Amino acid sequence: MNFGLLDWTITIVYLIATVYFGIRAKRYVESLAGYMVAGRKVKTSVGIAAFVATELGTVTFVYFGELGYVAGFAGFIIGLLAMVAYAAVGRSGFIIAGLRRLKVMTIPEFYEIRYSRPVRLIGGTILFLGGVLNMGIFLKFDGIFLSEVMGFGPDALAVIMTIMILIVMAYTILGGMFSILVTDFMQFVILTFGMLVATVAVLVQVDLQDMSAAVSTVMGPAGVDPFTNPRFGWTFVVWIFISSIAAAALWQPGTATALASESPAVAKRVFFWTGLTFAGRAMVPMFWGVAALALLGPGLPSAAAMPKLLGHVVPSGLLGVLVAGMLAASMSTYSAYLLAWSSVLARDVISCTRKQDFSEKTTVAIVRIGAGVIGTFLLVFGLWYKIPDTAFQYLYLTGAMYTSGALGCVAAGLYWRKANTPGAYASLIMGAAAPAGFLLLEKSRDVLPSWLLFVADVNIAGLLSFVLAAAGMIGGSLLTQKTSSPKQITTVEER
Repeated sequence: MNFGLLDWTITIVYLIATVYFGIRAKRYVESLAGYMVAGRKVKTSVGIAAFVATELGTVTFVYFGELGYVAGFAGFIIGLLAMVAYAAVGRSGFIIAGLRRLKVMTIPEFYEIRYSRPVRLIGGTILFLGGVLNMGIFLKFDGIFLSEVMGFGPDALAVIMTIMILIVMAYTILGGMFSILVTDFMQFVILTFGMLVATVAVLVQVDLQDMSAAVSTVMGPAGVDPFTNPRFGWTFVVWIFISSIAAAALWQPGTATALASESPAVAKRVFFWTGLTFAGRAMVPMFWGVAALALLGPGLPSAAAMPKLLGHVVPSGLLGVLVAGMLAASMSTYSAYLLAWSSVLARDVISCTRKQDFSEKTTVAIVRIGAGVIGTFLLVFGLWYKIPDTAFQYLYLTGAMYTSGALGCVAAGLYWRKANTPGAYASLIMGAAAPAGFLLLEKSRDVLPSWLLFVADVNIAGLLSFVLAAAGMIGGSLLTQKTSSPKQITTVEER
């Protein structure tokens, strides 16, 4: 293991600098809009850096590295699908431009504008629960990465997880979106350099022919062809593409960048140019995972294989830069996600149980308390929960609990005049049903009747969530046109 004194110095200095600048950003927070969407003043370059940093956490490297280790080059299709989906949303402005024109701070706010306040409450609750469950494994996977790269092993996992979440909570709770934007730009630069360092080190130590041979020997054709790989197949590919479009437009931590942009045109540019990076976001860590298979062999704990490889091949000094970059990635992701989910809890769940919204000061206080509660949950859940299948599929499935119904509600609400409140209820509830069923029944598949086994298939459950959500919106709306007239938005540009 190469993690020495110089690596420790680089890592500690970086952590101190990040917390310092993040907390200093508190002085720029003058209002609720300043705290949650940075006053809607984000320009293209800062937006791109923030978006990349938000969507590229250490957990991203670990779960994509895990896929490379267990599925070979077949997983590369995920990066290509994500790139096409995000770039298409950016080029067209699908959903994000309409939401930015409405000047909402969270996506469930749209449900009240287009449908009703109870729809906002239900949609906000589903978003909050799905989002927090989705984030539940981040801390554990980041702890696995750091403990393996730094040479501590699994015994240090709880300590590392605790330190990480305390640091992130400190500047996120105090400074909100301004803290995230200030630190994201730093983290974007360091992370980019760290990825380059790690990739060069892997290429020096691991021969490309050996990587190809390892994939061929262990997996055969399934290591290259996603359609024959038992983890993937046609169902998986279709689900991931639809899910990537929904996530690009409607995943609150990322969409918050569009909502914080200074105009809809800036939001579109941010999403388009960021989308082009999403292929590399998936393929680079998958490449490291394949290299771990070639150098270390099969049979290792899948999530730990790639970090263990990097801990061996990256030289001392440069390893500190890599760890600083990964810490940068983690803190960017955590801060954006903590702010997103605590904001939804405050504005779209707790506030919606009242006739009138809380004052701005009270809302910010609730957001800060919510971020602290979520951070504590992440620590407990991460240490306790055993992830089904691969982390990637767990993340996309918990995301689908929300994005499937949200896609039906928001897309229909913006582009279909017949969308109404009953359709919105049906879309949100039916979209969440299949993922929730999988999470509840997956560990009991041995005792399930044969007709119910499809629910315990992660790929089928994921795809089914979008089918059911669309059916709920279309069927629910068309069947109730006479009893529930659609509520139209006629002043999008003026809001």
